[in-house]
Amino acid sequence: MNEELLKQIREALQSMGEKVENMEPQDLLDMYQDTVLPYKEGSGLEMFNKFFSPNNREANGAINTEQYTLLDAIAKDPKYGEAVSDSLQSFGGKVGFLESDNIADRVQNDGGGGPGRGKYQYEMNVFNNENDNPHGAAETAVKRLVNAYSTKEGYGMEIPDKFQEELGFKGLSLKEILSKLDEPSYNVDFSMFSEELQDELFYADKQQDPEFKLAELGSGKLSMKDAWLNYHWSGAEAERESKSNYYDKKIIDYNNSMFPPLKSTDSIMNNDMSTLEDMYKKRNN
Repeated sequence: MNEELLKQIREALQSMGEKVENMEPQDLLDMYQDTVLPYKEGSGLEMFNKFFSPNNREANGAINTEQYTLLDAIAKDPKYGEAVSDSLQSFGGKVGFLESDNIADRVQNDGGGGPGRGKYQYEMNVFNNENDNPHGAAETAVKRLVNAYSTKEGYGMEIPDKFQEELGFKGLSLKEILSKLDEPSYNVDFSMFSEELQDELFYADKQQDPEFKLAELGSGKLSMKDAWLNYHWSGAEAERESKSNYYDKKIIDYNNSMFPPLKSTDSIMNNDMSTLEDMYKKRNN
């Protein structure tokens, strides 16, 4: 671990009243991320990249990029912050429910046709053995994941090994990955990926979409409904009203699944009393 950076971290934490004597380097990093960065306006992304960029991982020691996701990077990014990161995660939960009931291996029309695959129904380039959908949304999302993680326009992090293995990128350089993605035969089926990778692809797709107003999603200026209609479903205008109505109905089911209605007080009391009476009878028999 770079001793000068460690010294700066210790001093920053001590200035906030934290006791850091005899703390391990990784513990210092974790505390710095949680305690200091939120209060250092404009410095979060700079320090994040200083520690977690591929060029500095080995020099700074023990950096585990498996712990840091795009949501973490977005939360530390001065352009966005935690509110935007939280909104994007919430948006993902709703979109997954709208598209597939959050079933990670869902195939469009339950296998009855169509290119949509996975939790978010990203469309394949090739399905039914025909290249009916060149440059489909699935390919675009993978490219945006690579951009979000690894390029100068992104956060300068390495794609975690477990994601590289699923994507077939293990052992490839960034140049080789980009070349592979540009091949006409490239095709990807999201229903074959882990739910964790699908979530990460979704976050990258939205964060890297030049049309998607991510900051406005966090502020509430862009509603979840409009975000889904305009930037994920994005179908024909003639179908927009029916899809809008679908959203309104489906989101009620989503809210009920997340926040089930409470039982009435009478029901709770009656159940509790029945249980107590049963226990009393058993004890006295």
